Amino acid sequence: MYRDDLAASHARVEQLELALRTVSSQSVADKRRIATLTAQLAAMRKALARIGQTQPIVYPGYVFVPRSGAILAFGILSLLLCALLGPVAWAMGNEELRRIDAGETSPRGRGAVVAGRVCGIISSLLLVSCGFMAVVLTMAATHH
Repeated sequence: MYRDDLAASHARVEQLELALRTVSSQSVADKRRIATLTAQLAAMRKALARIGQTQPIVYPGYVFVPRSGAILAFGILSLLLCALLGPVAWAMGNEELRRIDAGETSPRGRGAVVAGRVCGIISSLLLVSCGFMAVVLTMAATHH
């Protein structure tokens, strides 16, 4: 099942490319079938180019697209701007590391994921400690 027509079109292009490779590699090449597949493939690529879409970035063999950049950005932003992003970076980092270890995501961004997760952990701890200090100071101010 595809999310939209664009994803279905890209899947059709991949399907045509595979069929063309299969037919071309056979010992008795069917020239008519090759010509038909080549024409269909060219038409699909032309249609995708008309709407401004090129071939999507594909991470072969992986189920999910890496989120290492987003996790690192959330981790850094949680330290610099908004500590509430810390738990988000921490949770996303945990999930991404699980996906990397399971082979569902490319391991190339593991360093960025770990860095973003650590920034998220630090920010979360600062958030909790500041919250605790605010409660203690509020209680101390009300008793005097």
